Amino acid sequence: MIYQRDIATKCKFLLGQWKENLNLTNYERTKFEDTLNQLDFQINKLEKKELQISVHGRVGVGKSSLLNALIEKHIFPTDIINGNTKTSKSYKWDERFQGLNKVELIDSPGIDEINNSNKEEMIFNTVLDTDLILYVIDSDITRVDMNSIEDLLRHNKPILIVLNRCDQWNRRETKLILSSVHRKLSFCKQKVNIALVSSSPRKAKIKPDGTIRSEKTIPKVDILKNELKDIIDQSGDFFLCINTLRIADRLYNLLKENRILKKKKEAQNLIGRYATLKASGVALNPFLMIDLITGLAFDSSLIIQLSKLYGLEVGGPTARQLVKKLSFQNSLLGGAQIGIQITLNILKQIMIFAAPLTGGLSLAPTAPIAIAQAALAIHATKLIGRLAAYKFLMGTSRNDGRPRLMLNYLLKNNSDFRIMIGNFKFLTSSTEKNKNYLLP
Repeated sequence: MIYQRDIATKCKFLLGQWKENLNLTNYERTKFEDTLNQLDFQINKLEKKELQISVHGRVGVGKSSLLNALIEKHIFPTDIINGNTKTSKSYKWDERFQGLNKVELIDSPGIDEINNSNKEEMIFNTVLDTDLILYVIDSDITRVDMNSIEDLLRHNKPILIVLNRCDQWNRRETKLILSSVHRKLSFCKQKVNIALVSSSPRKAKIKPDGTIRSEKTIPKVDILKNELKDIIDQSGDFFLCINTLRIADRLYNLLKENRILKKKKEAQNLIGRYATLKASGVALNPFLMIDLITGLAFDSSLIIQLSKLYGLEVGGPTARQLVKKLSFQNSLLGGAQIGIQITLNILKQIMIFAAPLTGGLSLAPTAPIAIAQAALAIHATKLIGRLAAYKFLMGTSRNDGRPRLMLNYLLKNNSDFRIMIGNFKFLTSSTEKNKNYLLP
């Protein structure tokens, strides 16, 4: 485990540098004002060391009563009728935590309270803004729970699963429920830890008149409370950093998508010009090695110019490395293109060398060969340009997409197996879905 103070200090420093180098236009500041404000709010939380924890789950699973049991006060309203919580409510936890100045507990409405997609999205976005999520279930996990947990993991949210109302089952029944939950959550890399609680247990009591009534008894949440305090002490700054980097990466992706879409027409013209230049050079030159070197130079220059166009500049070495990587990944740009070029060049050179013997008649077929080489060069350049734009969109180098790289680093080096947490390989971004619309 990396020292948490070092994490927070490094995160704030690198994010500050990254933000200064964004070179936002006035249009971008206006268009992405909400996300910028959200990022500033989260950076402020990171600087002040103020952690937010929310409860999440279906209606009636005991989210509000769980928070009341943890703080040992009746702050969050509860009722026998399910779905008492209609809006989010927060409370500062009166506990001391290492390295943090404030821990805020947030109650949220049930995710299946009403069949309203807009309200569900609002609830989800509110929960996303918090730094740690207690996901509460009160029985075997449902499809609604599964969908919600997968959505949270796609957004890299740290989750602690809490199984409430454990007073209702005997040991065998509890074991069966836990086994089923673990099986359904087996898509996670690590075995999921599940905290067992009874936030508002009731016990049957016989009245003097013979009637049986249930009465509240003392909540059983001490194990969860102690574990939660230990997790916050060890990883509080870590959770704050993850949430800050998540928002920063979202902003960065929005900026890249906007810039690439806005520059789409210019990028198409730029790729077209380079394709024409490369085609002319390949068609006129009879030597294969010069063709390949010239082609690499043109493609590297194209990538540099594309990066400048998108405001995501890369240098010459990075551009050449990217060309090689793209060529290797794409069979046409790699082996197939080289094989075709070798064949065409050999034919062209044989015909040129045979020209004195044939009175120049062998030069006639070189024109179609040159045209074929030019067509191949044009297609390859356009494909290089499109793939390069995609790489810019998804991140190309160590300096590009710093929030994403930092987040991957933190997730790799700070795995706390008491919580569930996603990673970027699990994430399917809107960028990936919309790439054909965005790219030139």
